[in-house]
Amino acid sequence: MRTIIVDDEELMLKRFVRLSDGIADLNIIGQFSDSKEALAYAEHNPVELAFLDVDMPQMNGIKLAESLRKIRHDILIVFVSAYEEYIWDSNQLGIDYYLVKPFNQSTLSVVMEKIRLLAARQKKTLYVQTFGRFVVFKDGRPIKLNGKAKEILALIVTKRGKEVSNEELYSTIWEDRIYSNISMSVYYNALRRLKKILEEEGCSEILISGKHGQMANIEVFDCDYYAWQDGNVNQRDRFDGEFMSEYTWGESILTDILKEEGMI
Repeated sequence: MRTIIVDDEELMLKRFVRLSDGIADLNIIGQFSDSKEALAYAEHNPVELAFLDVDMPQMNGIKLAESLRKIRHDILIVFVSAYEEYIWDSNQLGIDYYLVKPFNQSTLSVVMEKIRLLAARQKKTLYVQTFGRFVVFKDGRPIKLNGKAKEILALIVTKRGKEVSNEELYSTIWEDRIYSNISMSVYYNALRRLKKILEEEGCSEILISGKHGQMANIEVFDCDYYAWQDGNVNQRDRFDGEFMSEYTWGESILTDILKEEGMI
């Protein structure tokens, strides 16, 4: 990844370069002790990743990050600081990682593992939102899902790639109806509508149908719930206190999330 590092301490710049030696995908194309020089460089050169010291004179790392995002909205940014007091600011800006000084090569390698995952996610065109209401986005636009067809996909997504039997999908979504082969026809009609919508929207690959059930193809989309589970949360994936609020069966998952967050 084409990377710049910005720190007003020359010794820290040299140390960073030394520690980065041998770390895959970390290609340092610019070292700057002056924020304005770094910004000018980014205006004329493709930069994918920036490590920014937070506490710098004239233009600090927070202001520099805001300016870099205006030039390139998808640039990945890591704040570097000897103090943890700027973590709140980094969360508000949607900064991708926060690295506390002093750090070693092992720590830097871990950071790059996280950054690689974020970079891979940015290349996907499908994004599934579960915090709040359930929405599937393609290229930033919500696709036209509705009714039981939408609910079927929502429930499948919560299983994160595990096959969900057709019987479980029916019994969970139509919980007030008694299961029978005849009554399952309402489920299969909704499933056919779901598949038709996904095909019309050009994202049929999100659903994999088996002989006895359905599963989500988790390789083709990103999901805020998955990011939360993995601890790879950025601004887009932050938990807002709700989980698939339109579905009663989501309440048990919400309870688990709230417990994990220490909110209950």
